[in-house]
Amino acid sequence: MPAKKKAPKKTARNSMPRKKAAPRQVDSLRKTISDLRNRLEKELKARKIETRLMDEGKKAREQLSKQIQALRTQGSKLSTQLKSALGDSKQREKARQDALKKLEQLRKELGSKTSELMRKSEQLKELAAQSASRAVEIIRGEGPAPEPVHQAPTAASETSSSASSSVENGGGYQGSSGEKEPPH
Repeated sequence: MPAKKKAPKKTARNSMPRKKAAPRQVDSLRKTISDLRNRLEKELKARKIETRLMDEGKKAREQLSKQIQALRTQGSKLSTQLKSALGDSKQREKARQDALKKLEQLRKELGSKTSELMRKSEQLKELAAQSASRAVEIIRGEGPAPEPVHQAPTAASETSSSASSSVENGGGYQGSSGEKEPPH
């Protein structure tokens, strides 16, 4: 015997007869579904755009952070170079100021030595003239004339006496070692 098919159980749903939906309700439901579908598509597009923008933002942030890091390293190098240049500049300026001071000091010393040399040259001229007049007197046989009275002995009179002795000794310079140098 073949197996009997079981009859479906009657439920509350099956027991109620189906009502046909009104075409107006179907149209409104279709419209709602299409509206919801459009909203969903718009949201999907917006989310895709947002994710793309977020990805682009992350890439831009990474690139910007790399550039910032490169600028920081470059800035630190430039700051060390600038500090070094400023230090060199300060050293050069100090050396320049020292050189200017030394130059001024040497100019003053040159001026004083020049004036001293001129004074001594005048004294030597006077002594040479006196020495020449004495030599002329000695050659003529008049004998040495009395020496003029000198003022208090100064460095100039000591120089003049040493210069006159050097003129009398042949006009050369006798150094500290006692050797005679030829006149220039």
